[in-house]
Amino acid sequence: MKKLIPIFAVLLLGLWIGCGDDESANGPDGPTAIRVYADTTVSAPTLSSADEQVWASVDSFRVEVSQANSPKLRPPEAADVPPDIYVQAIKKANDLYLRLQWSDPTFDAYPDHFEVETIYTGGALPYVEFKSEFLSVPYEDQIFVMFDGLPKGGYDVWNWRVLTTGGAGLGKGYSYTDTLIGDILVEDTLIEDAIGTAGDSVAIENPAISQQPTYAHMDTSKFDGYILYVDSAVHREEAIDSIWDSQTQDWMLIFFPNTTGWDIGQVVPGWLINSNFASMSDNERGSRWDIKAVSVYDNDPAQYRVVLCRKLNTGFSVDEDIDLSAVDSVKVKIGIYDNQEDFKTGSPRRGFSDDFWIILK
Repeated sequence: MKKLIPIFAVLLLGLWIGCGDDESANGPDGPTAIRVYADTTVSAPTLSSADEQVWASVDSFRVEVSQANSPKLRPPEAADVPPDIYVQAIKKANDLYLRLQWSDPTFDAYPDHFEVETIYTGGALPYVEFKSEFLSVPYEDQIFVMFDGLPKGGYDVWNWRVLTTGGAGLGKGYSYTDTLIGDILVEDTLIEDAIGTAGDSVAIENPAISQQPTYAHMDTSKFDGYILYVDSAVHREEAIDSIWDSQTQDWMLIFFPNTTGWDIGQVVPGWLINSNFASMSDNERGSRWDIKAVSVYDNDPAQYRVVLCRKLNTGFSVDEDIDLSAVDSVKVKIGIYDNQEDFKTGSPRRGFSDDFWIILK
């Protein structure tokens, strides 16, 4: 009987090793993924859509989100952010693609805007009067993907915003450093990466003149989108039509506030988006705009799906961008902001994920 004991012990040891090795091979069991494996076998996405067929064969990993995770300055309130985010990754050639999916009950894409307040019809021409809805800090739905490991400490940050970066098909690059006491953030710095030769005019504020928009879409009242592109905008002093005035026996110029078809509360966006940036060269966009993006928001179910792409080695300063081509894995956290702006302060509409690893090789 004693001779059977070592054999039995070996069998138990083998069973324990076999069960315990699943995490290193396929990620951990259970609802929370702490390792996201970048697929290197599929074709590179074209970034024509956030729902390209290539993603159907890429593993999706669930990462939990909590308001209690840093960075934060004050205690969180109620839990209004989603409890999780689903992450997919593809590494192809010198590019890393991330597909992020999370729930959001509202589509918040108007950080600053104008609304039709009054419609006058008694004069020779109709006239529409607006009111400006400009916040002291512009809010919109956004997400932060934070890669830990800058050479001098801190995070290499990809920031996507539904309008002011996503409208141009881009994400914005930052570096972030923090000082923690326990898990409470007491000091931090979020710095924009360097601009390229084309400057920083991806999103340009639509100036308010006595609460009236300087620009509107060339389709005036027929426009119902949330992105006002620079090349589709018309200035309020730029005539878009003319009519013959039988009383004055002259032509009357029509400007966008004189057009018909407006409804009370109808929105004119508060930002003009430069759609040409995404097609510019790396040097023109610089490190600040070296992330490409495509996104979609569905109402049923209410969720975002966003694909972000950046080169593993951007060629820019290592103080701004981590060289992901030189590492096997990278530690990441993701921040979700539901119509929020403040990066540091705890809020019921902002939360960060647990730390997780993206395995690149």
